[in-house]
Amino acid sequence: MFRTLTRVTMMAGAVASLVGASVARADGPCYKDFRDTTPAERATMTAILETVKKALPPAPTGWVILGDEQVSVPRSLCRDFELSPLGYGFTRNYQRVDDQEARDKIIEEAGAKSKAAMDLKQPRLDAIMARMEKLSQRQVALVEKGDLAGAAALGDDMDKIQQEYQKVIDEGDSEQQFQEAAERAGRDVVMTVSLEVNAGRASKMSDAITLPLPPGAKSALRWTTTGANSTGGGAQILLGLWRTAPTGGWVSMSRANHPLAAAHTMAINVNADASRIESAVGAIDFNALAKLLPK
Repeated sequence: MFRTLTRVTMMAGAVASLVGASVARADGPCYKDFRDTTPAERATMTAILETVKKALPPAPTGWVILGDEQVSVPRSLCRDFELSPLGYGFTRNYQRVDDQEARDKIIEEAGAKSKAAMDLKQPRLDAIMARMEKLSQRQVALVEKGDLAGAAALGDDMDKIQQEYQKVIDEGDSEQQFQEAAERAGRDVVMTVSLEVNAGRASKMSDAITLPLPPGAKSALRWTTTGANSTGGGAQILLGLWRTAPTGGWVSMSRANHPLAAAHTMAINVNADASRIESAVGAIDFNALAKLLPK
């Protein structure tokens, strides 16, 4: 079950990222209608993404790459933005497989402990439930006699019994232990690396710290996802010419006399366990990516 949910989550993120790249600048109304991208434009974009695919990190030891990784480029564009560089991208999804049995065992053991704790409570819960049913029967009998006031008067007693039941359910920390075990089992199990060509804009995390600038990079940042027991992290590397936006973040700059289907800028985003961010960034072939950008 855990493995299935993880895979579904990863693939949903992949689709969202790829769609976001393919319809860049087309999320609003298109007043001038659409046109098909030309064979030459599609050939240019495809060649760039094939290079991008080779430049992204291979699967770490004990991991696999999900999906068939087919390159997809926009088949049409809105004429409102016909003079802006075309936006497109590629996403690679990874999943850890070498320790799945150990992760499953963590969940199974935590589940067994939670069940054992519940089994100890069950006799008391059954007794409370029997009292609740008996009181409910009294209420029904009063209603059938037309004594609505008498039935309503038993409402406070029912509330007290229900609170007693919940108190027994909440005893101990088995639920917390199970949640903590699930969090441990879910650490460092998935990773996503996506690259958007001519993204247009890029946001900037407020708590991000800098990374060493790779070749051709304007900015390189990393951050840790906040939250209870969270070990998630992310990184963003911007290649090419970008300027700081007045409202924060970055805006990509196009190059004159550079084909609109070619790469003017690139935005790379890495989402992984915090401990894996730097190794993932270090495995990207930035030299190959920098060669795709105008000098």
